[in-house]
Amino acid sequence: MKMKITLLMLALAQSYCAQLSDCGEAIEKIDNHQLEIKELSRQVNYYKNLLNLSKAVRSSAFEDVQYTINQVTGSKKDGTILVRFTYRNLNDQPRKILQCEKAVIVDTQGNQHQTNQVYLSPNGGKILANDVLTKIPYQGAMVFKKSTAYFPVIKALLVYAYPLDNLTSPKPVVFENIPVIWE
Repeated sequence: MKMKITLLMLALAQSYCAQLSDCGEAIEKIDNHQLEIKELSRQVNYYKNLLNLSKAVRSSAFEDVQYTINQVTGSKKDGTILVRFTYRNLNDQPRKILQCEKAVIVDTQGNQHQTNQVYLSPNGGKILANDVLTKIPYQGAMVFKKSTAYFPVIKALLVYAYPLDNLTSPKPVVFENIPVIWE
């Protein structure tokens, strides 16, 4: 009887030790899977943002440049409105200079909100982009500060862009009825 109990205890001890060694491997696998899940989640968020940028809310063209409004978000906290857009040179030749002077929002009540914060290039050149290649979309943004009204739709957005000669006064590129997402 002692022999049977000893063999049973020995078998249980071996299975217990075997489970402990497998547990370390299982924990390592779980950690690797969690890292993989984090990386895949980061990639999914990147592609979601990319899809949102490629989805046009409104679009307009001026002198072989296609302007596309992708998203308009407003912050209820500080009253700023951020307009994200892309622009693309439709001409066969690269454009030396693309310049926008200002932008104006007209809300549903007819109030105008103006900004000079039109960003065409990410390298600090606010209103100016040099050497715009053909058929390549570039990102841009406009920031309107301290809006007191929380309107759901922008009736008109006018972006003042300079013509190719860059000598005459800027002409408005008009977008109408743009939805605003307030956060």
